[in-house]
Amino acid sequence: MQKKLIALAVASLVSAPVFAQSQVTVYGTFDAGVRSVDNANLNGDRQTTMDSSGTYNSNRWGIKGSEDLGNGMKANFNLEGGFLSGSGQMDDNNTLFRRKAIVGLSGNWGALDLGRNYTTIFYTTGAYDPFNYKYTGIIPIAGLDGARRNNTITYTGAFNGLTVRAMYALGETVGSGSEGSTSEVGASYANGPFSVGAAYGVQKSVAVAAKAAVASDLTTTPITLGSAAVAAVPALDTTNWTIGGAYKTGPFRVALGYDVKEADVNGGGSNDTKVTWVGGSYDITGPMAFTLAYYKTKLDNKTAADGDKKLWMAGLTYDLSKRTTLYTAIDNTKLDGSYDTGTKDTVTGISIGMNHAF
Repeated sequence: MQKKLIALAVASLVSAPVFAQSQVTVYGTFDAGVRSVDNANLNGDRQTTMDSSGTYNSNRWGIKGSEDLGNGMKANFNLEGGFLSGSGQMDDNNTLFRRKAIVGLSGNWGALDLGRNYTTIFYTTGAYDPFNYKYTGIIPIAGLDGARRNNTITYTGAFNGLTVRAMYALGETVGSGSEGSTSEVGASYANGPFSVGAAYGVQKSVAVAAKAAVASDLTTTPITLGSAAVAAVPALDTTNWTIGGAYKTGPFRVALGYDVKEADVNGGGSNDTKVTWVGGSYDITGPMAFTLAYYKTKLDNKTAADGDKKLWMAGLTYDLSKRTTLYTAIDNTKLDGSYDTGTKDTVTGISIGMNHAF
């Protein structure tokens, strides 16, 4: 027994410098509540749910860490997954770390990360969203460009109020270095009460080769089943760009932004999605805050019907502590054109719940 204790003590002394140079943190947020929506179908029925990935704040659990390499350099990693409030299941049963999985280096020059990451447009837009990227399942801007990409190379640099970002996601397409890839750049600047930001990105689809029709052949082995001809589709671009800003003075904050998504279609032209938003918040007391915002989404489609979606939303939060927040919100959406399917043309939702960070 004495020899085992001595061995354990020696091992602890030897490993101590290693642990002193490394930091690993387990973190997350748990949002549970109830959301009730009227006119959830064409009959006007109401639906009440809990089993979501978080109404106010997205549920997540993660592990992140860094190792001091000396001379201001660090090695970093971040693994983050999501889960559902009502059932405890992963929000994607096929992907453990769906939200983020990156490893990289950082220093005075910035940070370079590799893996699955949020996009540059996602990071940039969050700075001028009135709700600061809360209620992402309701407001229409969190996933304007898909929010995340696999196989990314991401650079982030912060210099005296200016933050610059660049991201490239490999398409991993055989025979092409660009098909299936995404490229984005963006910048944000904050100076006192003012902050502004803009970002631009291009995603390239994978080309589809033409295929001739094949007739059924019952005389050969193996049997060849008939198939229709497939027309060739070139690699098409989807372009996103966004711009916006915010101003904060005392307990007041106002924010506005604009985003455009242009998806090229075969034969020329594009299907366009344009989102405009404006809103503000007021800190009523130290722990209580009120936010009101308006979001308008307009579809200009070349290959389908146009559509409009107009969302008004008001939210109230109360901080029980630095980590625990009570929230309630009401939202009203007016649907028109291609958006007006499966429900009544006006939908109102009420949400109430609690969010806890750990």
